[in-house]
Amino acid sequence: MDCKVVEFLSEAFGEVPDPRDPRGVRHPMRGILGLAFLGLLARIREMEVLCRWAKTHWEELREPPGFDRDEPPVATTISRVLARCSLGDFSLAFARWLRQSMPVDQPMSASVDGKISKQSHDAEGNPVQLVTVLVHRLKFVLAQWSTTGEKTNEAGVLKNHLAELLEAFPMLRLISGDAIYAQRPLAELFTGTECDYLFQVKKNQPDLLDALTQCLGMAHEKPPAAETVEKKGPCRNAAGCGSTWTTRTTSARRSAFPTIRSGCALIAI
Repeated sequence: MDCKVVEFLSEAFGEVPDPRDPRGVRHPMRGILGLAFLGLLARIREMEVLCRWAKTHWEELREPPGFDRDEPPVATTISRVLARCSLGDFSLAFARWLRQSMPVDQPMSASVDGKISKQSHDAEGNPVQLVTVLVHRLKFVLAQWSTTGEKTNEAGVLKNHLAELLEAFPMLRLISGDAIYAQRPLAELFTGTECDYLFQVKKNQPDLLDALTQCLGMAHEKPPAAETVEKKGPCRNAAGCGSTWTTRTTSARRSAFPTIRSGCALIAI
């Protein structure tokens, strides 16, 4: 990891409010958060193991997160600090670090998908389902939200958090998703943003597919942005509002609507 990126990370964690009484504080808040974060990157999830790992590598670990003690914090200290740390404050600080680490002058594309976290469980012991926003090019997960906690489906979770996602990461210019995100309320939200929306429509959504076909049939058609015959297999359809992206497709028809900002593409795969 680049030294500048590590420095930005330490500064971001330093902005997380410290819930402890200043009297008797031996280790900085940003240091404990940074140590726990580095431990998670190393797949260390137990506090005692984290402390042993930190003690072994203390000469290298002590200075970057801001520690000034000769020994790392003990497991109970780390546990108590993390238990009182606000997840919202940590998420905001982490988002600021991601923005500093990403090239702000380049538009970004991200994909959104639901994943089951088998290592995390809810109050009833069931695996937690998370909606994850991933930038493939940078291998960054920008955000994660639980469908269980919000008691809705994947599309509903993205709808609830779309505004804050685009506010936190204004460089996002395209978000893609599978067929579950092909819903009118979500698509309407995207038409009021500067971010395009690419989604799939399968044949098991015949009404939506027929409506898109009829709508695009009345639009001003433009030449395809990409056309190949490399893709084999059964015919499916995908539709997206915004730009037509290069893909292995049999055809990609680009249409523009004079009354709205967004354009649409009907892609036969």
